[in-house]
Amino acid sequence: MLKLSEVKSILREYNIRPSKRFGQNFLIDQNIKNKVIESIQLKKEDIVLEIGPGLGALTEDLSKKTRTLIAVEKDKRLHSFLLNKIGLGLINEDILKYEFKDMSSKLIVVGNLPYSISSPILNKLIDNRIYIKSLYATVQAEFGERIVALPGTKNYGSLSCYVQFYGDPRILFKIPRGAFFPIPEVDSCFLKIDFEKQLDSSINQGLLFKIIRSSFEKRRKTILNSLASSGIFKSKDDVLFCLTKACISPTRRPETISLQEFVRLLL
Repeated sequence: MLKLSEVKSILREYNIRPSKRFGQNFLIDQNIKNKVIESIQLKKEDIVLEIGPGLGALTEDLSKKTRTLIAVEKDKRLHSFLLNKIGLGLINEDILKYEFKDMSSKLIVVGNLPYSISSPILNKLIDNRIYIKSLYATVQAEFGERIVALPGTKNYGSLSCYVQFYGDPRILFKIPRGAFFPIPEVDSCFLKIDFEKQLDSSINQGLLFKIIRSSFEKRRKTILNSLASSGIFKSKDDVLFCLTKACISPTRRPETISLQEFVRLLL
């Protein structure tokens, strides 16, 4: 793994000023790198898609442990560096524009997600989950905590419900900000999301998430008043009927309603 002095030297040589927009905070902590690689538990037959390999802190290890590695790097200068260092399997493209396709097995996606576009990337991956077995991602600690949050906690919200509907997320470990260069303003965590849940095809997913988003927009109100003012239901009595049928007290607040209870509103 590159030392801090080597990272700085490469950045000077390729005239790269780390971009906050691209989330260019390069991993320089060997212990964290080892924990990341060990956590993924790759098999030789796995196909890995790495998002934003940067200076290749994980890339070489990933390529040694799997038969196929696809590394998608948006920055042309970093792509040029990686071509000289690693060679095959590199794509110079924005992951948000990457076209997923059927392969011999589902992908394992690995990446250090830029803080500013973590949500769009996660949306992209969820939209393409039929091609993905699991995601292992370094994300901002607060973002990860919102994803795994449970009902009744301060971080629980529409993002929690959205991700937990499509996958099984868990935080594997925390990563201090000092593990990166440049040092980011916040700590990170290493997150895993499995995407092999069996979904009920009868659920109107668009309506479900419209209800969930609307509920959390007015989280200080009771769930009855929150949904009554959403415009989704015909009347307050209609909301009360649906809540009663789903065995949800109308006086509860949205942050106490579980994903399963929101789903029951549609059954």
